[in-house]
Amino acid sequence: MNSRVLPVLNLIGCLALTGLVVVQWRKERSLDGALSGLKTELATARHQAAEDAKHRTALERDIAVLKESIEATQQAAESSARNLAEKDQLVNQLQTANASAREQVAVWEDAVKQRDERIQALDADLGKTRARLDEAIQRLKESGAR
Repeated sequence: MNSRVLPVLNLIGCLALTGLVVVQWRKERSLDGALSGLKTELATARHQAAEDAKHRTALERDIAVLKESIEATQQAAESSARNLAEKDQLVNQLQTANASAREQVAVWEDAVKQRDERIQALDADLGKTRARLDEAIQRLKESGAR
């Protein structure tokens, strides 16, 4: 080989290596850009995951509070139902007692009316007897004065 061919081959090799370096460099830059984008996406995804975890925790707390509230409401409803049943029973007892008392009052009113009638009859008899007694006393006085 000629001594001039070697530098040309060297130049061609250097140009080929330079082209290869430029191609690798561009590929490296595009990969760096893609890697940077992926790192940004990863950071965003981690941030979103942390926010979702906080939101999930808050929702779980809200659900627990809601369950407790529902249980308390159910217990209050059951207690109210028992109280209502007891009050209904008491109302029924009081209505029965009221009806019985009204019947008893009616019986007493009848008894008072009968007593009043007897008193009036006895008063009339007493008036008649007093009149006869007064008449008898008058006759006695007349017969004693004679």
